[in-house]
Amino acid sequence: MKRYLPVFVGMVLGMSVGGCGNGNYPLQGKITYEDGTPITAGMVNFDSGTSLSRGKIRPDGSYVVGTLKDSDGIPKGSYKVYITGAEAAMETDSSANSQKVDAMGNPMATMAAYRKLVHPKYMTTSQTPIACEVPVEKNRFNIIVEPPVY
Repeated sequence: MKRYLPVFVGMVLGMSVGGCGNGNYPLQGKITYEDGTPITAGMVNFDSGTSLSRGKIRPDGSYVVGTLKDSDGIPKGSYKVYITGAEAAMETDSSANSQKVDAMGNPMATMAAYRKLVHPKYMTTSQTPIACEVPVEKNRFNIIVEPPVY
């Protein structure tokens, strides 16, 4: 047993340094509008039809893709890319909200209104025009989207 322990430890260390041997490719990028303004929230989803990988969109528009856990990469393949949860709270007039009361004079709760950050065509696999072939050059896939139409 002592004789095989160094070989086993070496294999485990080699796998952890080389990306855990899961066969996934690291993938990251940034989602912006054409003018360079970042999308600040949501999830970017990579759907191959048989697997789903995703990354949380950070406030600066960047994301890192994971399949089984955050940032563990994405399997080789062809993907449709769509964006979900890309919403931001709309600014409201706080003075108007503070004056709303019910029939008993109690302050009324107000629900936050949200606005979409991307055009609806980017929100489903059936409509998205974005496609990605993994692996990609330099493990980066930057996405430019149109804003929603209001």
